[in-house]
Amino acid sequence: MTFEKTSLFALTRRVISLFVISFTLSACASLDQVSKSEFNDPYEKSSRKVHAFNKGLDKALIAPAANGYTTITPPLLVRMIGNVSGYIGLPGQAVNNILQGNAKGLGQTILTFTLNTLTFGLGDLASEAGVKDNNADFGQTLYVWGVKPGIYHEIPVLGPSTTRDTVGFFVDLAINPVNLLESSDARWAGFGFTVLDRLGDRSQFAEFFEETLYNSEDSYATARSFYLQNREFFLSKGVNEDSLEDPFADF
Repeated sequence: MTFEKTSLFALTRRVISLFVISFTLSACASLDQVSKSEFNDPYEKSSRKVHAFNKGLDKALIAPAANGYTTITPPLLVRMIGNVSGYIGLPGQAVNNILQGNAKGLGQTILTFTLNTLTFGLGDLASEAGVKDNNADFGQTLYVWGVKPGIYHEIPVLGPSTTRDTVGFFVDLAINPVNLLESSDARWAGFGFTVLDRLGDRSQFAEFFEETLYNSEDSYATARSFYLQNREFFLSKGVNEDSLEDPFADF
């Protein structure tokens, strides 16, 4: 293989694969660890430092950027960008439906993809038609396979997670169809849509973030509790009761 044929993205995928393997091996050793508290958070001291970094980043950069984005961008365009971000993730979602043996979820995902293709992903005809979005991810797939959550921790920039969800995040990143394209322009465009979608979410749920990060007595403990409860709700309802409604959607 010549150097020209070896793209930076291909190298990145290899690095991600190695990371997932090494992280999974280390995770297996920690899955049975029991925290002295009600949370499996044996590295709380270091996670609090990461939390402080994330909190500072949110205050200095993310929150102002989210505010600016939704202020200068028409609401319709914000929604369209969010729709595109969700649309390009549907093939990866379908893969997780298959891995979970979730025929109903796979049917929903295929129907959503088919309907929204009619608008080139800019519209959300599926939601308007009442088709539920099951939001399947690889962390959920691992849950279905019986993998325990492992330890709680915070990741720089990304925020709260568990061993299982961190592994799931990197696997989802690796199977995202946009990241498999040869065109670097297309990959950067996909990344841009994802970032703008996250900024839109940060603006939409600004009140919740403000209460959690800046008005709570212990923002680390509050964020940990919300994340674990919300994730447990997502997993149990999504897998066992075909309902993936967000308990914090009203914030």
